[in-house]
Amino acid sequence: MSDSRQKLAEFNDYFIPNLCRGEGLFGLLLMAALMSLMIALILSGLEHFDFVLLGKIALEVFWITLLSALFLCCARHYLTAPRRPSSADSAFSQPLSLAHIAIINYVLVLLATAICAWLAEVWHGFSTTGDWRADPLTIADTLLIAAIPAGAVLRFFYLQHRMRQQQSANLEARFDALQARIRPHFLFNSMNSLASLIRVDADKAEKTVENLCGLFRYALHDTSGGVSLQQEVQACQQYLDIEALRLEERLKSEWIISVDMGKIRVPALILQPLVENAVFHGIQPARDGGYLRVSIGEQDGWVCIEVVNSMDIAAPKTARVAGNNLALTNLRHRLDAFFQGRAELQQQIINSEYRTRILFKPLEG
Repeated sequence: MSDSRQKLAEFNDYFIPNLCRGEGLFGLLLMAALMSLMIALILSGLEHFDFVLLGKIALEVFWITLLSALFLCCARHYLTAPRRPSSADSAFSQPLSLAHIAIINYVLVLLATAICAWLAEVWHGFSTTGDWRADPLTIADTLLIAAIPAGAVLRFFYLQHRMRQQQSANLEARFDALQARIRPHFLFNSMNSLASLIRVDADKAEKTVENLCGLFRYALHDTSGGVSLQQEVQACQQYLDIEALRLEERLKSEWIISVDMGKIRVPALILQPLVENAVFHGIQPARDGGYLRVSIGEQDGWVCIEVVNSMDIAAPKTARVAGNNLALTNLRHRLDAFFQGRAELQQQIINSEYRTRILFKPLEG
């Protein structure tokens, strides 16, 4: 398994957000601030709100939150690390269940709470009486108060995890359907073109078979970890070479590429469906055919892929049907998931041209 797919699997099996990064830690601190405000309101009321009390509560809650985040961050590296089989104790070779992971993290939060409560009590006793003592009952009160929101937050993380799993499963199902969807007319037309070429031009027929095999191999291959943009473009060019046998001079295509595609990773089948739709809906219905232009460039750290095809207004409408809209919706979801929200899919019609544009920030590493 590749490193990217292994990390993805570890993420899907771990329900607590990565608190080693700023985004997850910021969300946790925001919840801590709201919790501090709620406790202060309960103790002092709105009419006689005590900001000093709020500061004391917030200070302790923030220390508990930060120490808990540190413990959970360290535990994440251990709990998601590959577990090697051990002949001495085979139990350690088995992956931990979700329940065990939840219990371990819950205990770590309570441990962080106990440490912070003990330190707060010791400091309070020393500053007031000069005695380094801590009241066990006060520490127990703090533990009980922290246990309830800690359980609620962990439950919230778990529900979020289940929702992400469900969304991922839906995307995978739709992606599998997209991979399996080879238009029957495209396959039949390719076979007819191949049959007519065998006797006339054996070399071109052999090239067509290679393109067809390459296209099917690419569509059915496990590409869950993404592919290089070069591979995606190659699949599109193979598709266009096959369609050019049938449409001949009616299909004119142009590629304008100004980036190093080998270093850019994208989800599989993000460009090929757009090219196929352009041929099927824009060029094929026109009596004189049309043109297709694919531009790939980069500006200000963003990669832009633009697919432009001509449209014949007088040609019969070929149903930009719900299937096309579903494919575009699916593509938006896959782009958003793969590029972590840093991708857009835009569509517009300008001067009898249908333009589809994909903008995304390349992933680092």
